[in-house]
Amino acid sequence: MAVKKLGEILVESGLISTEQLDEALKEGKGKGQRLGTILVKKGYATEMDIAQTLSFQLNIPFVDIESTIDLESIKLVTESICKKYVLMPLYRDGKVLHVAMADPLNLNAIDDLRFSTGLDIRPFVATLADVSTAISRYHHMNEPMEDLVQSFKRDQYVEVVHETDYEDLSTYIQKSATPPIIKMVDSIIIQALEKRASDIHFEPQETFVKLRFRIDGIMREMLQLPKWVNGPVVSRIKLMAKMDIAERRVSQDGRIKVRLGKKGLDLRVSTLPTQYGETAVLRLLDPKAAALSFDNIGFAKEETKRLVTAISKPQGVVIVTGPTGCGKTSTLYSMISRVKSDRINIITIEDPIEYELKDVNQVAVNEKTGLTFAYTLRSVLRQDPDVILVGEIRDEETAIIAHQASMTGHLVFSTLHTNDAVSSVTRLKNMGVPVYMIASALNGIVAQRLVRKICEHCKAAYVPSADDLDLLGARPSVGMLYRGRGCGKCGGSGYLGRTGIFEIMTVNRKIKNLIASDSPEEVVLEAAIEAGMVTLRQDGLRKVLAGLTTVEELSRVVCLADEEAGDAGHVHVPGGSGRLCMVCGHALNEYCPACVKTKSTGKAPVKP
Repeated sequence: MAVKKLGEILVESGLISTEQLDEALKEGKGKGQRLGTILVKKGYATEMDIAQTLSFQLNIPFVDIESTIDLESIKLVTESICKKYVLMPLYRDGKVLHVAMADPLNLNAIDDLRFSTGLDIRPFVATLADVSTAISRYHHMNEPMEDLVQSFKRDQYVEVVHETDYEDLSTYIQKSATPPIIKMVDSIIIQALEKRASDIHFEPQETFVKLRFRIDGIMREMLQLPKWVNGPVVSRIKLMAKMDIAERRVSQDGRIKVRLGKKGLDLRVSTLPTQYGETAVLRLLDPKAAALSFDNIGFAKEETKRLVTAISKPQGVVIVTGPTGCGKTSTLYSMISRVKSDRINIITIEDPIEYELKDVNQVAVNEKTGLTFAYTLRSVLRQDPDVILVGEIRDEETAIIAHQASMTGHLVFSTLHTNDAVSSVTRLKNMGVPVYMIASALNGIVAQRLVRKICEHCKAAYVPSADDLDLLGARPSVGMLYRGRGCGKCGGSGYLGRTGIFEIMTVNRKIKNLIASDSPEEVVLEAAIEAGMVTLRQDGLRKVLAGLTTVEELSRVVCLADEEAGDAGHVHVPGGSGRLCMVCGHALNEYCPACVKTKSTGKAPVKP
């Protein structure tokens, strides 16, 4: 009866003729073949034509199975029923089970589903091929999943560490315990950790899912997964992070604490609905990474002395500035580790808390509950702190309170998003902090970037080209530079690990007076260089000549050309008397021998 109705609708819609229907019915009689299969085989219609015709004539929605299927709903219907009636459960909405069917007119199928599941059934139209493919994939996931992750190591297990206050956890864990999906997610996390990745990206495309790792600040594509794994994988990640698995229309954030053997690891999770499905990004946070000291963070000896002087004062503001992902938090934590002792009280205000610091009181900001940086900072000041770390100065209120706190006897550490040290002063002015307050409170500013280090396993010397020398503003006498050839240790990139390049401006009396008098950036910059500040370009060049990084990597993170001076080069290693050319940073006495411009005027000296 159902087959007859299907044929009649196709004839009434004009998709096939009566003769074609009779011929198809006659051919399929006694063979057990489906009408739709015969019509497609004979070329009378395509599967998409049949599905769209049924959808239009019966007012039943057509569905794309891959983008709507819920892994947990598959368990409600056995494989035998799915194959018998060519259908696939999509998702459950209360007491209604939404089902994709190649033949939504099959009343026997709907009755059997209603009886076996105890739910009301709402049919959706899908092509026969799509339903058959989904049955094969989702009821036999072990086979393709093994093929997908066979290149990943699996000699460990990722143990999820759940908090004890989560009541219904056992139910959610049981739902997410599909072995192939767990194996895939665990293997990807282990692989990311072994490759020193800081982030894992699951990015659904039109026909596949792109898996990418961010390693040493650069994105690397690792695999192209089948499109159907996106839903199950994102669902597994959401359950691990205690996020709402049913909500796919808005972005969500969560956190996972895992243990790999004896090693603990925190994962920050973010999901976002996109055109082709939900993306998921996992940031890997190693608690041991917070133990960085000045000795291994990348400071030169003279820079270490200057910074220690700034953070050793009993009060004042020290700011670390730079773009997102340049290591500001690690630098702040290294400062905290340097000043930490049993005699002082240290409180941090972070959004979120990235690493746990021993013997430090850490507070997480929560904007939704009104626990903002400004509000929390006021509360912290009543907790008798000696040192305060404010994760980021975002607004005028936070900036003013932080500076006021420093003027009342507290040492304050914080971050800003600016290009260099001197421009941070301008940024604070624009936020509404009075210049007298900035001048009085500021101890120092650290601008920084992260550059990839040359892989020591494939490091090789080479003669710099004219373009390299031009970029660096160096003379042909520079000698040999270094780069990585690419090997198995560095994944063929030639780089392994990262180090920082820094610009440290300590605020002396002259600079305080210039800030208080609202002097231009150029004047403050000249005074800072005169006081011994080495620019980002200059520190980067030191590391290039020392064989730590390459010219290409330095030019990726720092603009080597000085547009205002009209120079593409003139970045020289400071030395000698310690006095630097205000234009190019070269060591000089009366004038710079490289660019022939005087320190005081930035112009060529007048010959007598």
